Amino acid sequence: MIHEADIDERIEKCERILRENPHSQVFAALAESLRKRGELDAAFRVCMRGIRLHPDYGAGRLVMARISYDRKMYDWAERELSDAIKLDGRTRSTDLLEVEILIKRGFFSKAKVILDRLRSADPDNDYYRTLLKDIDEGKAAKKAKLAETEEFYRLSAKEDRASEAQQIADQGELDHEVTFDSTLEILSKFPKVEAVFYASLAGLVDKSVAPESIDLDAHAASLGEICRFVSSSMDSVNFEQWQEILVEAPSRKYLLCSLHERILILLCREDVNLGSLKLRIAKIGESLRKG
Repeated sequence: MIHEADIDERIEKCERILRENPHSQVFAALAESLRKRGELDAAFRVCMRGIRLHPDYGAGRLVMARISYDRKMYDWAERELSDAIKLDGRTRSTDLLEVEILIKRGFFSKAKVILDRLRSADPDNDYYRTLLKDIDEGKAAKKAKLAETEEFYRLSAKEDRASEAQQIADQGELDHEVTFDSTLEILSKFPKVEAVFYASLAGLVDKSVAPESIDLDAHAASLGEICRFVSSSMDSVNFEQWQEILVEAPSRKYLLCSLHERILILLCREDVNLGSLKLRIAKIGESLRKG
């Protein structure tokens, strides 16, 4: 064990050498002694200055890795350690520090591979046993946290589905007096429908229920072009008039319905319940025909 008096003496000696020769590689020994005395900021500054002068000095990189580890800067510690290994090769000390860094960063499996190699050469090492315990506990905690996260999202998704089903059920039966205007209000309340509006084949917006953030004119122009193309194509092969067109984009679905010589357009989230929505529209169509 190094006593504090020995560390103080070593620091004084290294500082004297650096005063006489600022380019000396003794900066690494000084930084390591400051680290052991707990003066991490001073050790970091000394080591950083030295590395700027001697970027290929492996011992300096290794000391910087230890200082960074003590300062809880584990990413930086790993980079400096990697540079030290490239310059001077692997040793028991570099392997041990790598294990400690990997544990702190949560890479437990990789840490165990290196630790097993160290333990095979020194199976009775008590510190290795402590590190192995840290790895096992870290793995268990990580697994528990992952399971907790997965369970949270599973329950959240289940609650969302239940909530959506309840919203659909809560809408109940349609009133007998459904109008074209009330159709927009009814469908705008359907879960995950973002906007509802009527448009002409020319791509002009008639009436709508939609937030101001959605550019209905742009949507109407593009979707109107699609309707014209589909109508023209169906006429050319003597098909009857189209009833529904579904356009699926990466983040949104567009449902276009031919409703009593009007085009009803719904902008929906990608995970909308299309089956229930189409049933709702069909009931509205029936009610409108009765009216």
